[in-house]
Amino acid sequence: MRLTFFGPPGSGKGTQANRISSYFNLEHISTGLYFRDEISRGSKLGKRITEIVKSGYLVSDEIVNKVVFNRLENISEFLLDGYPRNLPQAESLDEFLENTGKPLSAAVLIQVPEEEILKRLTGRLVCACTNKGVNDDSIREGDICPKCGEPFVKRSDDDIKVISNRLDQYYSLTRHLEMYYKNRLLEIDGFGTVDKVFERIKEKLIKWE
Repeated sequence: MRLTFFGPPGSGKGTQANRISSYFNLEHISTGLYFRDEISRGSKLGKRITEIVKSGYLVSDEIVNKVVFNRLENISEFLLDGYPRNLPQAESLDEFLENTGKPLSAAVLIQVPEEEILKRLTGRLVCACTNKGVNDDSIREGDICPKCGEPFVKRSDDDIKVISNRLDQYYSLTRHLEMYYKNRLLEIDGFGTVDKVFERIKEKLIKWE
């Protein structure tokens, strides 16, 4: 099985990608996590990405494609999380996969109403020391993380203006992928608990296979 996951910010895409890749024993490839790791390690690629971002530009399709294709070269079954983000990337990915005899099985789109997205993102908390989100509704801002002793805080990029900009970018750059993948598209209702959404995705993928 070879999948790509996409959906708006706050759709729970990353959480579900982790669970689905583990359940179906797929290699989980997250471009965002990979880039952040390269940056934290101070690698040549990480330094280049940092310079690009600080200049106010997006990492080019050429760089992103190269990173993803290098990871996919020796992998037969995988889940792509955060890639492709636009039509040129999707076309390049299909060309690469067709040439290597590993065509994409399906594109999973997690749909969540914008009202719910705003509610989720403006109330999202992270651990101050790791910047990892929490999925426990009982935790409030200022509560202490039992693992590190630091308070839970709101993410710095989760104010309403930043969120609106991120959604605008998603709709302008990514939503057209729905049309591109229409014959391979699995639309998932992302409203509800993490477990319920996971079951919906799992059932659709089992039927799709």
